[in-house]
Amino acid sequence: MEPKSPRRLSARTTDIMIMKIVHGLVIAQCLFSAAAFGHKPWASLKSRRLLQQTLADCLAPSGARLVYPADSDYESARGHVYNHRYLYNPAVFVFSTTTAHVQSAVQCAVQLNLGIAPRSGGHSYEDYSLGGRDGVIVVDLEGINAVTLDSSSGIASVGGGARLGPLKLALWEQGKVTIPSGTCPSVGVGGHSLGGGWGFISRKWGLMADSLVAAELVTANGTVVTASASQNSDLLFALKGAGSNSFGIVTTFFFKTYGVSDTVTYFNYDYGGNSSAADQAMTLRAFQTWGLGATKDVSASLFHAPRGGNFFWGIFLGRKADLKSALQTFFDNAPMPSYGTTTELEIDYIRSVVINGGFVETEPISVLNLQNFTYDSRFFKSKSIFVKGSGWCEDGIQDYVSALRQGPSFGEQSGAYMIMDLFGGGDSYINSIPSASTGFVHRDSLYSIQMFTYWDGPQDNTTDISWIQGTWDTVRPYSSDEAYQNYIDSDMPVSAYYASNLDALKAVKRQWDPSNIFNFPKSIPLS
Repeated sequence: MEPKSPRRLSARTTDIMIMKIVHGLVIAQCLFSAAAFGHKPWASLKSRRLLQQTLADCLAPSGARLVYPADSDYESARGHVYNHRYLYNPAVFVFSTTTAHVQSAVQCAVQLNLGIAPRSGGHSYEDYSLGGRDGVIVVDLEGINAVTLDSSSGIASVGGGARLGPLKLALWEQGKVTIPSGTCPSVGVGGHSLGGGWGFISRKWGLMADSLVAAELVTANGTVVTASASQNSDLLFALKGAGSNSFGIVTTFFFKTYGVSDTVTYFNYDYGGNSSAADQAMTLRAFQTWGLGATKDVSASLFHAPRGGNFFWGIFLGRKADLKSALQTFFDNAPMPSYGTTTELEIDYIRSVVINGGFVETEPISVLNLQNFTYDSRFFKSKSIFVKGSGWCEDGIQDYVSALRQGPSFGEQSGAYMIMDLFGGGDSYINSIPSASTGFVHRDSLYSIQMFTYWDGPQDNTTDISWIQGTWDTVRPYSSDEAYQNYIDSDMPVSAYYASNLDALKAVKRQWDPSNIFNFPKSIPLS
């Protein structure tokens, strides 16, 4: 059954459901038991006990809280596993509250020849925050989450385990400033910023990675180094878009911030949960045409679902009175919104963060602290692709819509959707940065597409997985061969994420991690 308006002030219950599902399933994490899904132990009991004792001898002196497979709280320590298709079995969780804890974990990984993985928010689409394989040391960074704004410089120091919701709330309360970044409040700053980090003010001020001015990280030899424009600049280059568990574990980020004290306008135009194929083609055509010349004061996305879901939403850094002129080209080419579901709210910036985070617009901004946040379960498969130039030709649009509409119905427990995020066009700041100047290479795209299908239950829905792959195959001839690393996909080659920057990133890898201590299935390789 298709949902109705995703943000209709007169239907708040529906609003909450749809916004939770839509924004990358923003509330979709979990607390669950491996036994419930029948996963087998990753090693024999005897070998696990031996490894646990060896790890304890190495890690215990650091004083960090340690959780092993034999411990009663192991399953809760596994925590918010984003994609329930995978349930890797770490050898130990190291709950770090200091940089020294992280150093100890890295040194023990080297000494014992074990894999190591940092976990900031645990939102990896392939669950690489658990290492992407069994038997690794997982360094949980949630205890390193302080956010401090230097009001004189406008630089914020942010702990490696901070999440986007608490981060944005803290910056608002400390100075009504922010850092461009995504909408899901529970996403960790670490993986998000190190993979790029698009959000609803990114066309104005760039990706989250573009605001990164320095970082402190633990490298492969266990020492703490600073990466900045003046110190270890090659490392900073790599961290700005290609830094997720390939070069070290970042314990502190330093970001440039931007003032957001002026009101903004949140908008959402719903074209109906049962939109026709023609209307979906029309909104995509309008999105492309408008996006080519859109002012950087607007960042926006287009949502499509197989059975007709169809809406356009975003943030305008300006007054509601000026919104129409900023979006006029879109309106000139799009159908009329259905059911009168046009939402235009002139609000404080932090209120837009609440709405885009999936909360009711009247909830207090304190909800962003995630004190009573509910983590749901989800099984899913996702893919992504970047579209360049002026977008798809008419054949591409028609082929896409045809493939889209063969997918599963959109609902709370199962379904599918597509989200197009506008990266380039007009005077977008994202595309003003040379591709070779940061690890994030995708600087000539008009928009990205996130393809997402999800189902209820531990068994793979092979029909839906086949559909999403088929849809990607359909649009590939009209698109680039690049994909977004924050929508990591085990089926894609590493080159899709780093393209022409890959050789330079390999060189940084050889310099800082020649033994490949920091690795996972899609990490930067040595050669």
